[in-house]
Amino acid sequence: MQRLKLAGDWAPYSRTVERLSFDDAVWCINLEGPVLKGENKSYYKASKAGPSLYHTSLPVIAAENAIPGVLILANNHMMDYGEIGYKETQQLVQKDQWLDAGAGSSKRQAFEPVVFDWGDKKVGVLARCEVQYGIASETTPGVAAFDATIFEQIRKLKTEVDIVIASIHAAAEMLPWPSPQRQDTWRALIDAGADIVHGHHAHVPQGWEEYNGGLIFYGLGNFCVDSVKWSWHPNGLWSLAPELSFQQGRLTMNPVTAVIDDFGETISVRTSTQAESAKHHEYLRICNQPLSDRVLLEGLWQEASLKMYQEYYVDWLGFNVPLRKQVTRSVRSALGRVKRTVISRGSARAHNPLQQQSLFRYHLFACESHNDAISTALGILGGELVDYRTDKTAQMVNKMMVSR
Repeated sequence: MQRLKLAGDWAPYSRTVERLSFDDAVWCINLEGPVLKGENKSYYKASKAGPSLYHTSLPVIAAENAIPGVLILANNHMMDYGEIGYKETQQLVQKDQWLDAGAGSSKRQAFEPVVFDWGDKKVGVLARCEVQYGIASETTPGVAAFDATIFEQIRKLKTEVDIVIASIHAAAEMLPWPSPQRQDTWRALIDAGADIVHGHHAHVPQGWEEYNGGLIFYGLGNFCVDSVKWSWHPNGLWSLAPELSFQQGRLTMNPVTAVIDDFGETISVRTSTQAESAKHHEYLRICNQPLSDRVLLEGLWQEASLKMYQEYYVDWLGFNVPLRKQVTRSVRSALGRVKRTVISRGSARAHNPLQQQSLFRYHLFACESHNDAISTALGILGGELVDYRTDKTAQMVNKMMVSR
């Protein structure tokens, strides 16, 4: 039986990527954004706060595979170039014989699982993304939002297939651990019948655990990205790429790690060397430890939430400005918006400052990862939450949570 390999984010942008050098495997990879046929300047860029991503190629897999595997489209960048970008991506996915999950022309279609044969086993994949941009509605295309309906969908799918994979795009992007709330939620996915939780979105590898007969990978990291953009981060150019197989009727896992190499004209992804693997697994040991120590995990999340709050949330939300200045700033800002709106009447909505500000704030409050971090930080600062921070949690966060 072929191995089933899970991977994190595919985001090489315009870099040329060599064929994946992993033989005899069916893949499940997060495709972090649309694949465009021409220059991105010729496409309409959707309104959002933050960067818009696109790529020029899909992963290339060994030709002998019956199917390359499944590309996960449920993420916060798939709709960055609107419906046209999404439709072109789907055409390329089908042309290269990939399966896909997590996006569609409507909410109903985006929620549909994909099912395929893996040896003598039938595998079903559900893909969801925590609420950010490009979420599908009843009548518009987009990606599948993570919501409470996934639990019943897992239970139903489990009656139809042997193995259920819940592929979820959600995380605090630069943190090596999940929040306690995320651990509870993803364990509940296993309790509902999922065999594997395939987590992605974090740009660094996060921990993994066995729970109630299932496997939870909280975040696999950057599987294939432009190394020029990520060379600054010590853990930005390798990822966890677990291999799954059946042995004696039981699902087993080999926690393989993968490394990105840059050859100038091309980049490639390969299995880590023995020395690299040893270093990676020491990092992963530190990631895994708090997953079985709830008080430590609470303390780490509180520590990280306060760090994120102080480094950027407080400025983004305007909480560091005295009340009198906030009022003055709001009045001036409102007058400026009125003036600009009158001058630019009829321009694209992306140029409306009020709408852009609202989009950004929507992102902070609608996205569970941001919401969780902000509320945790405020709960600690306000004395409402029990403070589990210690010297140990401070040292671990300072060592493991790297920022520019």
